[in-house]
Amino acid sequence: MTTPLIERFLAAARQETALSLQSLCDEIGAAESSVLLPEGEHLRFFASTNPILPRPTTPRTPIGASFSGAAFRSGQTLAVADAAGAAQHFAAVDAATKTETHEFAAIPIVDREVLGVLTLVNRSTVSAQPKPFDLKELRRAETFARELAPALRWVAGLLGAGGASGADDEAELREALAPLNPGERRIVALLASALVENRGR
Repeated sequence: MTTPLIERFLAAARQETALSLQSLCDEIGAAESSVLLPEGEHLRFFASTNPILPRPTTPRTPIGASFSGAAFRSGQTLAVADAAGAAQHFAAVDAATKTETHEFAAIPIVDREVLGVLTLVNRSTVSAQPKPFDLKELRRAETFARELAPALRWVAGLLGAGGASGADDEAELREALAPLNPGERRIVALLASALVENRGR
C-alpha cells in the first residue's frame, strides 16, 4: 500500500511521462504512445497519451502472449506494420480503446535490466496502406527509452519493487530530502505541486 506522499509523486511522474510521450509522438508521427511496467506475469499501463489506458480497469497485457511481452522478455525492439492481424496482438486493449492497432512498435526500457516497455501505436495520419515505423523513428524511440530508464527505476522503487512497503519508500524519500536546506525543500515542494496541478491540463 502506497502512502499519500508516494501517490502524489507517482501522479506527478505519470503526468510528466505522458507529456514527454506526447512530444515523442509529435516528433515521429505516432498517434499514441505508452509506458508499461511489469506486474507479475503481465504488463500494466503506467502512463500513456491515451487517458483510457492507465485506468485500473484497463486489461493488463500478458508478458507471455503479446508483442509488448516479447519485447520485455527479449530486451529487443519489435515493430510490425499491421499488428491487428497477428497472433501475438493483444486485442483486449483495442477493445478498451475502441480503436484498431495497425502500425505498432514495442521498445524495451533498459537500465541494467528491462524495466518496462515503451509502445508506439498507429500513425497520426491515417493512410490506405500501413506505414511501419522506420529505422530512424525506432532509433529515436530507443534513445527516448534510454533517457526515461533512470526515472522508471525510481518509479519502480516507489511502486514497491523489490518488496519494499509504501512506508519504507516514504522513509527513504524523506531521508533523501533531509539534507536539503529549507529553501531547497520549498523548491521541491513547489515543483511537486506544480506537476500534480498539471494533471488536468
